Amino acid sequence: MSVSPELKSAVVDYCQRLGDDNLILGSRLSELCGHGPELEEDIALTNIALDCIGVAQLFL
Repeated sequence: MSVSPELKSAVVDYCQRLGDDNLILGSRLSELCGHGPELEEDIALTNIALDCIGVAQLFL
């Protein structure tokens, strides 16, 4: 089964958009780290930010 060039281009574009969104989300979320009143929440936010950046690396 072959994939049309249009579909392949659309999937690549979609993956790049997902990667870009996750990279920005992880970057913005990491800006909030270190300013929280609770240590546990701050560590959780840091881990979520790292997960978003990892997903971005996967897509990009």
